[in-house]
Amino acid sequence: MGRGNGPRDWVDTVAKLLPGIGAVIAGIFIPLVLHISGEQSRSHQLYAEIVSRREMSDAELRARMFENLLKSFFGEKPKDESDRKKLTLLRLLALNFHEFFNLEPLYDDLESELKKEEDKKRLIEIAREIVEKQEAMLSQVEEGQNFTAEAYQGEQKGIMVPPGDKPAYRGHRLGINVLEIGEKNDYAILRVEDLPEGTHDIGTAAKIKFKLNYYDTPFIDNTKLSNNVRFAITLQEIGVIEPERKKIVRMKIIFFPETFMSGRDRPYLEEMLRQLIVSKKKGE
Repeated sequence: MGRGNGPRDWVDTVAKLLPGIGAVIAGIFIPLVLHISGEQSRSHQLYAEIVSRREMSDAELRARMFENLLKSFFGEKPKDESDRKKLTLLRLLALNFHEFFNLEPLYDDLESELKKEEDKKRLIEIAREIVEKQEAMLSQVEEGQNFTAEAYQGEQKGIMVPPGDKPAYRGHRLGINVLEIGEKNDYAILRVEDLPEGTHDIGTAAKIKFKLNYYDTPFIDNTKLSNNVRFAITLQEIGVIEPERKKIVRMKIIFFPETFMSGRDRPYLEEMLRQLIVSKKKGE
């Protein structure tokens, strides 16, 4: 009889002890888990606060810098400034603030004042430097696409981007015609048609006409289409094809999602999110 009741007694004993053991474990580990969770939450809040303060300080610094550069560029005696110095000031403005403002009016204003051809060429070099920076940034967008194309002035058929042998970008293709090229080869007038996939009546396609020059930047000078798509066109070069003397426009066409924001639209946001995700994974 005694032996037969042994296992049952052992089970009864364990059953009686479990609630007490569970209470002890809960009493130890629940406060510990709450403490760890609270520490992680405080760490996240502290990190977010540090990032926010750093962003605010960075914004204030850029604001002061922008104000000082503008005052230098449009000083009380701007005529006393040399063209070289104005080019340097404009380059400083462009390098630090090209993601925020359309600097084309400053380019145009300075171009009208410059007398030497070498200075005018330097101005275009500065503009191209900024455009190439933005092109490089947009080329890193995972869902973006860019194409380099050439089109002749007055060519009736024009070009289609993406070309017919490649898939459309989110259902869009562009038909591009060069209507006019400036006498100094400094700009081109384009007509651009949005040709969504499945469009049969070309007359219903959206058409826009605009002036393309070396000062156009893709962050600022872009156009919104349907399906959360934007496109930008940048001028690479205007040349002449011999012996016909036909003018040709070399351009870059960039498609990118409407939701894309440059790094300075929200400074440090991606960094902060990455840190929070890493911290969360470590805590799991």
